[in-house]
Amino acid sequence: MIPIFKIFEGIFNTPKGPKCDECQSVLIDSNCPNMDCPIKIASWVVQWASTEAANIPILNSSIALKLAKLNLIIHPADIYELSESDWLQLPEINKIKYKDLTRFLEASKNMTPESLLYGFRIKGVDYPIAKDLANKFSAISQLRVVKIEKLITVGSLSEGTAFAVRQWFRDSFNKRMLKILDAQGFKLD
Repeated sequence: MIPIFKIFEGIFNTPKGPKCDECQSVLIDSNCPNMDCPIKIASWVVQWASTEAANIPILNSSIALKLAKLNLIIHPADIYELSESDWLQLPEINKIKYKDLTRFLEASKNMTPESLLYGFRIKGVDYPIAKDLANKFSAISQLRVVKIEKLITVGSLSEGTAFAVRQWFRDSFNKRMLKILDAQGFKLD
């Protein structure tokens, strides 16, 4: 007879291997698979705040990581919904920097389509590809419904990147982000 603890031994073992320094998820091919990992969230927000995207120089990696660790953000659209008191929780932000930050946030609502596409951090879409997409499709709303066959006609897009673009706009998490950006006054149409 097999002892009962042997039967359940494999069920209760926790995965082994190197773990993410931040969220302790087991790494897959040296990458953290946890989409809620504060490091991943901060990385996305930093790309969003870059000069090629929203151009919010005050929003650096340290601030983005602190916002993610405090569970104040899970994607870039959340930064537009934070209150003054949320921002002032951070040692790097004082009343003067907060005023500057709000000016940058407001100005970023006029992002070009290529800046938005780059800021969305779609797998395989760097800034030049974002420009090509924006030239082919004049509005973000067009990309929400475009078919793969039409995406593939963009010269710089591989089939894999075209699929990633299509999937990004179908993902419910990203749809929620777009809804927030639309409500905040971003030009998506």
